[in-house]
Amino acid sequence: MSNPGTQQAAQLNFLSPEEMADPGVSIQRLYAGDRCQYYELFDPPFYVLSRYEDVNHVLMNPTRFLSGSGQGPNFIEPGGIVSDAPMHTFYRQLVQNDFKPGSISKLQPRLEAIAEELLDAVEGKETWDLHDDFSFPLPVIIICEIFGIPTDDIAQFKMWSDYSVAALSSPDPTQYASELQRMQDYIVSLVRDKRPDMRDNSLMARIARARQDGATISDEDAVRIVTQLFVAGNETTTSLMTNLMMRLLGDGYRWADFCAGKIDVDKAINESLRYDPPLLAMFRTTAAEEDIAGVTIPANTKVMIHYAAANRDPKVFENPHDFDVDRPVRKMLSFALGLHFCVGAELAKLEAKVMLAALSKRQPNLQMINEGDRVGPFLFWGRSKLPVKPGN
Repeated sequence: MSNPGTQQAAQLNFLSPEEMADPGVSIQRLYAGDRCQYYELFDPPFYVLSRYEDVNHVLMNPTRFLSGSGQGPNFIEPGGIVSDAPMHTFYRQLVQNDFKPGSISKLQPRLEAIAEELLDAVEGKETWDLHDDFSFPLPVIIICEIFGIPTDDIAQFKMWSDYSVAALSSPDPTQYASELQRMQDYIVSLVRDKRPDMRDNSLMARIARARQDGATISDEDAVRIVTQLFVAGNETTTSLMTNLMMRLLGDGYRWADFCAGKIDVDKAINESLRYDPPLLAMFRTTAAEEDIAGVTIPANTKVMIHYAAANRDPKVFENPHDFDVDRPVRKMLSFALGLHFCVGAELAKLEAKVMLAALSKRQPNLQMINEGDRVGPFLFWGRSKLPVKPGN
């Protein structure tokens, strides 16, 4: 069967300067084309799904659209949280209690203390960077504490995390291999140190001691789980915070309304996740031949599920291209759905709430100097720099 979307998809170039600068450009081009489009500007090529119903369909059918070959465009060996059932089920059960709402709510006092410490450090500065000084260290510190990782050099962990997400969507992930090996070696050392210490109840220690089929899980599997959760636990949350503040501080300066109590915090966070998802898209691999909207996708083929485009489907969201903090809350797809729903969703939202509360109290006149710099990987959307000043 033919691929009706090939011609329209030729207009797409996710790595072009204009689409990197504004995901809305990609979204407009996707909606100008067919529901299922073929993208040839990556090796290996992949299909793109952009409508809400199609993305939802893929997410709710994990046995037909697999995660085990990698949730990026490159094929990888399966393992850890992003594997398929039953392996995924075992690993998710191992960690999910630490990320349930009840467990996450207990972290709020510590998050608030970290936020105050970070804002103390920029107090009196004429300018500072919201990414470097706040939205990056806050989630990294707390995820390190959850795992029992020393926080002496969070900049090193952030660098490794950045390399991990860059490798996920890079045409040449081997360029990051040496640094990622250093990260793995570091975590292996921690896993081996923690495994015999029964007094250590950190998440990493419990992962290290986990048993499957009567045997302790391997160092390799333990490292995969820790690495995946560590990266997911800071990269996307950092971008959620910078994206939201970029919009509130930008055109219309809704920050003043937020500080005056005129904007509901939950609606603001939900709209940021809908309009500016930190993960623009993820990938699945077809288990067998699939027909979607008249397009036949072969088995063992990568399919991009474009969260950002699905979140702006006019059949689901009114005026979808407007950033509207008063929008009624509807189910956006930025945390995925079903089997692979983001285990850290509650933590990410709590961290954003803590950020907003701390900044509105300490920096109610905050102003954005400029929109800073975009994060590098094309699958991700956020700021790697966001310079601000206290205002008057």
